[in-house]
Amino acid sequence: MSETWMIAGVWIAAGLTIFLFSFLYKDNPFFKIAEHLYLGAGMGWWFQVYLYNIWIPKVWDPLAHAPRDWGVLIPAVLGLSLVTQFIPKISWVSRYGFTFLMGYGAGLVVPASLATDFMSQIVGTIKPFSALGSMSAFSVFNTLLIAVGVISVLFYFFFSVEHKGAVKKVSNFGVYFLMVYFGAAFGNTVMARFSLLYGRFDELNAAGSANNFYATQIILAAMVLYFLVHGMVGKKPSAEEAH
Repeated sequence: MSETWMIAGVWIAAGLTIFLFSFLYKDNPFFKIAEHLYLGAGMGWWFQVYLYNIWIPKVWDPLAHAPRDWGVLIPAVLGLSLVTQFIPKISWVSRYGFTFLMGYGAGLVVPASLATDFMSQIVGTIKPFSALGSMSAFSVFNTLLIAVGVISVLFYFFFSVEHKGAVKKVSNFGVYFLMVYFGAAFGNTVMARFSLLYGRFDELNAAGSANNFYATQIILAAMVLYFLVHGMVGKKPSAEEAH
């Protein structure tokens, strides 16, 4: 019985994967089915996460068990106020929740970002200069290159002074570092996406084996047959109208 369920799961996974890939041909009902299932399953998963990891332990339990902590009502009401944006007549109530959320988020993120990104970048740029004497030639070059890159990029985003003369030359040099960064970031993103794509192809290849009753081939053939039939049926009215 468990093997039957495993094979059924393979068929569903292969079918949904092919349904999503079918959008590369054109928009179709199969893609919409997979898209709606994906969004619905995702929302259902997040709902149960919020329910069992946040609402019950942090709101329901403190209010239902003694000693009761009535203070949790304040964040709970502010959080529930966000839902009122879907009710036009009282949507203004959601502003209080959004205001608190944005203010709290900014106060939490800004100091953390300054400590982790800004200060760490400064320390990482300056600290290697304290050990230049014991570094190899390549390490010295790398340290100088990082320092030049940081300074030139900062000049590029320094808008208090008009970019002309030496300032313009330094800021233009910073553009090259930015392009290298953006290219590396984009390449890293593409590689990550392709690794996911290879994973799906590998799953489809496994689903097309005899052990899984050739799920990939059968589903793919059925979809191709559907598109062919749908294409021929869709052309008949236009041909009749031409006569």
